[in-house]
Amino acid sequence: MLTAGFDRSCISPAPGMPLAGYAAREGVCLGVHDDLFARALVLEEEGEALVLVSVDLLALSDVFVQRVRQNIYARTGIPRRGIMVSATHTHAGPVTISTFFNPGETLDAGYMDHLARVIEDGVVRAWRSRRPARIGVGVTSVDGLGANRRSVNRRPIDPDVGVIRVEESSGRPMTVVVNYACHPTVLGPDNLLASGDFPAFAVARVEAGPGQGARAMFVNGAQGDVSVGHSSELSAIGVITPGRTFERAEEIGNRLADAVLATLPSISTTPRASIAARSEPVELAWRQFPPPDQTRATLEAATERLNHMLAGGASPDEVARARTERLYASITHFYGGEAHAAQGPLTIEVQAFRIDGAALIAVPAEVFVSIGLRVKRAAPRPILLAGVTNGYIAYLPDSGAYAVGGYEVVSSKCAEDSEARLVDGILALQRRLFDGAATA
Repeated sequence: MLTAGFDRSCISPAPGMPLAGYAAREGVCLGVHDDLFARALVLEEEGEALVLVSVDLLALSDVFVQRVRQNIYARTGIPRRGIMVSATHTHAGPVTISTFFNPGETLDAGYMDHLARVIEDGVVRAWRSRRPARIGVGVTSVDGLGANRRSVNRRPIDPDVGVIRVEESSGRPMTVVVNYACHPTVLGPDNLLASGDFPAFAVARVEAGPGQGARAMFVNGAQGDVSVGHSSELSAIGVITPGRTFERAEEIGNRLADAVLATLPSISTTPRASIAARSEPVELAWRQFPPPDQTRATLEAATERLNHMLAGGASPDEVARARTERLYASITHFYGGEAHAAQGPLTIEVQAFRIDGAALIAVPAEVFVSIGLRVKRAAPRPILLAGVTNGYIAYLPDSGAYAVGGYEVVSSKCAEDSEARLVDGILALQRRLFDGAATA
């Protein structure tokens, strides 16, 4: 018999904290537009337990996730393989990870300790509040929300919206999990208010839906090259394009929520979902970077050229090109330093939850949408893909993207064959998830 529990806790930043997501953002958090939350759904059935945590944040490191998992295990006995921690990838939350645009010194140790406690306490409360439940998984679709920001025709995208419906044994709504692949980047680098972006509005509308009364949570998908239509290159250098408003974020969130609400009644639920979890490593190769002294010299030269442009009255287009050149040099120097310091391959964790006849697959990367679509086509059962989950290795492009280049490829640590390695790893994992018992 399935039991389930849910908890939600506020994790909004204080004014004055740096915000994550944009290299060109100037200024710190001025306040909160809509509160950020850590949400936890706990499922238990015949001694097997699954924990799905969703946080309204850009990303979390694997080190942080392992810390949280260990403490949850110590307090509940839930195995680490059964704990999944996913970030919605909002670009209007506090800095919670060290990247090329958020170096380690911008991390607030006090906030990170607080965040860990909030997540752990929330899972414990959800665990202790479990009650008999039923669960079902469905998939609907929505078009016109996400757009492929690397393609002239705005394709490919993944129109699928995965929905996990959890209700009490009486039929009373408990929790709705929404899974959709799209960057929450309606709000641009000029925004200095904390917000969950469009997923927050989607969650609020689902919770307020007719006959619901359930809590909701958002899990992002294979969104590496999918956004709401804004250029990653322009965003990264601080160029503000029209439509980056809270009103637009609410409009997109409402459309996503309406698709979820429309499909909920058609999702049948069961008190016996045969839940299970597996977690296995997948070895990726590091992308080849120039030596650190070379990337440092390139960055210094690009910085000098940009300063010269700014001082010399160059045209906006010339300045934009110089900003992009410096940005790319900065990214290459940062990730190149990581690659040259690494001892061995770039090993990531791929995790899978079995819920009835579907699989929720977690990857700690911004996976290109074509890879997510490839996995879904190849798998013999419904797949919900959770990106930016259990850590963060930045972008994981498809193999064809490397010849084209661009922001997402420059911002990738992994080699060109990573798509094949990841797809093989995911498909093998989901086969083992359904064919055999879970392993640690």
